[in-house]
Amino acid sequence: MAIDFDIKDPKNQKLIATFLIPVVILVAFFHFIIKPKMEEVKTKNTELVNLQAELNSVQKILKPIKELEVIKNNLLKKHAELENLLPAKENVAVLLNQFSMVEKDSKVYMVGFEAAETVEGDNKPYRANKYEITIEAGYHQFATFISNVLALPRLLSFSDLNITMNPSAQMKTESYEGFEDQPRYLTIECTLTSYVFKGLSQNEGSQ
Repeated sequence: MAIDFDIKDPKNQKLIATFLIPVVILVAFFHFIIKPKMEEVKTKNTELVNLQAELNSVQKILKPIKELEVIKNNLLKKHAELENLLPAKENVAVLLNQFSMVEKDSKVYMVGFEAAETVEGDNKPYRANKYEITIEAGYHQFATFISNVLALPRLLSFSDLNITMNPSAQMKTESYEGFEDQPRYLTIECTLTSYVFKGLSQNEGSQ
C-alpha cells in the first residue's frame, strides 16, 4: 500500500519542520559547542601527559642531587675533622688549654713547657712544631698522660724521653701525704711534636 506524502502540502512541510529543526539544532550544538570542547579536553590531556613526563624527569634529577647533598655534608664533616687533626696554623693557647685539662685528668704535674723548634719537613705537606716539656709524675700517671694526649683531636707525637728520679720527691712520706694518687717521684723530660698543615707541593697537588 503506497503512502501518499506530498511534500508541498503545508501540513507536511510543517511536520517536517517540526522534526528537522531540533535535529539541525542538535547537530549545530555538537559541531559548535561539544566538538570544540572535546578538542580542548584532548589538548589539555596531552599537556597533562607532557607535564607529568617532565615532572618524572625532574624527580629523577632531584634524587641524585639529594644523594650528592648527603655525600657533600659527610665530606664537609670529615674535612672539619681533618682540619682539627692538622690545622692550618698553630694555636698555642688552645694547645696549652688542652694540655692543662689532660694534666688535671691524668694527675701529673707539668712543670715545663717551652717551644723548641719548627721543622718544615722538606716536601711533606706539614711542618712540625716541637716543644720541650717537663713532667713530674708516677709511672702509671705518666702513661695515662701520654694516652690522653694522643687521644686529643690533633696529630701529636712524643720523642726523646728522659726519665729520672725526682730529687725533690725522694721523701715519699712527706711528698705524698694527702696526694697519694698524684705521685711525682719521676721527672720526665720529652719532646712533644704537633703537626700543622702547610699545603701541597705542585707535584702533589696535580696528582
